Amino acid sequence: MNKGIAIAGATGEVGKRLVEKLIAHNANTPIFALVRKISSELPAQVIQHEVDFNNLSKLKLDHQIDMAFCCLGSTIKKAGSKQAFQKVDHHYPLLFADWAKQHGSESFACITAVGANHLSKNFYLKVKGDAEHDLIQKGFRHLWLIRPSLLLGPRDEFRLGEYIGAIAGRLISPFLIGPLIKYKPIQMMEIANTMAKLVEHTEDSKEGCHVLQGKSLYSD
Repeated sequence: MNKGIAIAGATGEVGKRLVEKLIAHNANTPIFALVRKISSELPAQVIQHEVDFNNLSKLKLDHQIDMAFCCLGSTIKKAGSKQAFQKVDHHYPLLFADWAKQHGSESFACITAVGANHLSKNFYLKVKGDAEHDLIQKGFRHLWLIRPSLLLGPRDEFRLGEYIGAIAGRLISPFLIGPLIKYKPIQMMEIANTMAKLVEHTEDSKEGCHVLQGKSLYSD
């Protein structure tokens, strides 16, 4: 690969793990992180750009992008309102997709959620589904929609609900087989590893939209 890789949401729980894996798999490829605030936690190899996602089009890189990863995501509680959540999980991914295309990217991967459906009556799943639906309209040569269930692994921020959910998820995981396997909790590092390996398979992957959930989220 002679172009760069861009990632939005690099300071998030999955994002920072993805950065780690991208560096390991693409040592000679420039990695650009679009962040709301420069972070000292990101490796020195990562080229950070502080941006206002509402005005993302103002950022012009002197470099083409081959693949872009969107790890943006929040919760209604953390965002503060449904409207704010919708902006982070729907509006910003679309703006990032437009920005990536303007920089030459034909491949895009975005984390959504298991059960995402733009026709859902559940607000959270509808927002995720709307993001998927609208990303498909962008016409990327390769589009990967990553649909994990409950994410497991150490977090910088303690969330009681997710902690309880993780315990419950581990208890019921053995019973989530067949079509239910997509609801099985998964380690965030596993998601990051699977996403990082997509870079290696862009040329030999079938064109179009690919939904990764359940077993397809595991790299091995």
